[in-house]
Amino acid sequence: MPAFDRGGASRSRERVRYRIVMTRGALVTVALALLLGSSADDLRVSLRTTAAAYYAKMAAIAPVAGPDTTYDYYERLRDDADTLDASAVPAGYTAQEWSVLVRRTATLDLSLAQQLLGGQFTDPASIRGLGETLVRSSRDGAMQPVAIYVPSSYRAARPAPVIVWLHGRPQSESELLATPGLTDLAEQTGSILVAPWGHGYYNFRGSAEDVYDALHAAQRAFAVDPRKQFLAGYSMGGFSVFEVAPVHPTQWAAVMSVAGSLLGTNAQRVLSTLARTPFYILTGTKDDSIPTQFPATTAVYLAQAGVGVSFYSQPGGTHRLVTILPILNQAFHDMLSGIVRTPPAGFMATALPASIPPMTMRP
Repeated sequence: MPAFDRGGASRSRERVRYRIVMTRGALVTVALALLLGSSADDLRVSLRTTAAAYYAKMAAIAPVAGPDTTYDYYERLRDDADTLDASAVPAGYTAQEWSVLVRRTATLDLSLAQQLLGGQFTDPASIRGLGETLVRSSRDGAMQPVAIYVPSSYRAARPAPVIVWLHGRPQSESELLATPGLTDLAEQTGSILVAPWGHGYYNFRGSAEDVYDALHAAQRAFAVDPRKQFLAGYSMGGFSVFEVAPVHPTQWAAVMSVAGSLLGTNAQRVLSTLARTPFYILTGTKDDSIPTQFPATTAVYLAQAGVGVSFYSQPGGTHRLVTILPILNQAFHDMLSGIVRTPPAGFMATALPASIPPMTMRP
């Protein structure tokens, strides 16, 4: 057979394979939509049934997902089911907000477990709306969870901004991206959101490359505007951005820290690698987990060092992300537009913190 025929046959097989993967991804999207629309009782049954099946196959899943976190995904399913059983709504949430967050988180965690059980992983390019996939870690080859949100306005012909979000602790990538306010902002701005799990390592130390693996997966899957790639983090993730961004500083158009802070040990590295990168620093005045002076000090320190920085403080905002959505909305739009709001003159700083304080409130 002539060489060009072999190539044509190969391309034909590749197109067939691609259609199969895309069809599988479309089926996963439909399944997620059905789960989100199912009753709480049905969701509980799905969680507990899947948890039992997952536990029975954990030894086979561990080499694929990595030994560090394989058991964590089983725990997620059990925790999600317990949360659905509970009737209390945490302070800061409305009953509707909490219901949406819990159901979205459970649905994403179910998708993660089912992909690992089936050994077939959702093609990121097939995701529309909220979805979960797994990306191979360049660090150790383990398949690592990545939550993704693709806005309804996304079109391949029009490159979109991408915002990589780092989760808090104790929190998962699914729980962070399930927050209704974040997906609402993505819809308003036409932005793709990407949230890696990062092996679950504290402050993403030792798993920074997982963040870039997730970014690269998004770049391959979607039409991404290379001028609008942003790194954002919440709570522990708000500290982690100062660890992760300097690893490949040219990848980021700007960095956002929500309820986090620059640590003194990272200060010189950040200044030497990201002096021309705008920072967006957010805090709530009533945050009882990360004292508001930590983000405030970070903003002043960066401003005094000549770095472009915007500072936002939500009156009455606590550590719950939903309580600072007004300033997140403003900061989100400012970051995408390249607007910098320098902290007011006379805003005094204290010394940068040396370590992350113990969290007193779950994200």
